[in-house]
Amino acid sequence: MIVCSWNINSVRMRENLLLELINSLNPDVIFLQEIKCQDNEFPLIYKEKNYNLVIKGEKGKYGVAILIKKKIEFEEINFECDIFKSEARICGIKIKNNFNLHLINIYAPNGNPIESEEKFSYKIKWYSELHKVIKKLINSKINIILAGDFNVLEHPDDVQDFDRWKNDALGHISSRKRFREILSSGLTNIVRLFYKPGEIYSFWDYQKASWERNYGLLIDHFLLSPKLSCMVESIFFEKEYRGKQKPSDHIPFWIKLSI
Repeated sequence: MIVCSWNINSVRMRENLLLELINSLNPDVIFLQEIKCQDNEFPLIYKEKNYNLVIKGEKGKYGVAILIKKKIEFEEINFECDIFKSEARICGIKIKNNFNLHLINIYAPNGNPIESEEKFSYKIKWYSELHKVIKKLINSKINIILAGDFNVLEHPDDVQDFDRWKNDALGHISSRKRFREILSSGLTNIVRLFYKPGEIYSFWDYQKASWERNYGLLIDHFLLSPKLSCMVESIFFEKEYRGKQKPSDHIPFWIKLSI
């Protein structure tokens, strides 16, 4: 099984790149973040390529979606927490197979500026609720794939000059602590199994020639429960997509599992 994740930064603007990714990789499941459209505005290429769609859209901002090959039987997960309903940042599915598999796609809040009670506190509360969800699933022996844009610099080497980010919501100790709480629930960060900190990035800002200078950040991850972690054969970051015409500021990346 191939599961791909991508903060696409407007699915309508980058429909051609999504089609290119599908044609080249043929993933079984695709997580998309920051789709920036309402449910009824999502491009119809998912139907043309034989995918079903689970979507939590929002007009002009945020928004997440999961594309699932039609051969895969699934149910949508309903997240009842109020903070998850306030902004379209999380969606999930249960795959009907012997693995009791839950796939959860997230676009975590950015949280800047940290002086903002509204934005930074919201991020911390959002992460706390996500931690509760994951901990409950782990305690119930559920197999989990949690992936997406976490908007956190987990390790100081996930950016070239971490000291500049300590007072940013991505590098702030409170954000990093919440991320590690989720890991401590029993999940493995798959990127760390294949890359040392500083070897790979997933995001390059549009400003200050970040792509040209390779000034990137690693803020997108796959976190898996123990049984699934042992089934990961590979992980790959499609870095070439950042250099394409009208790219997202994030790149697609994917894992292959022996399922």
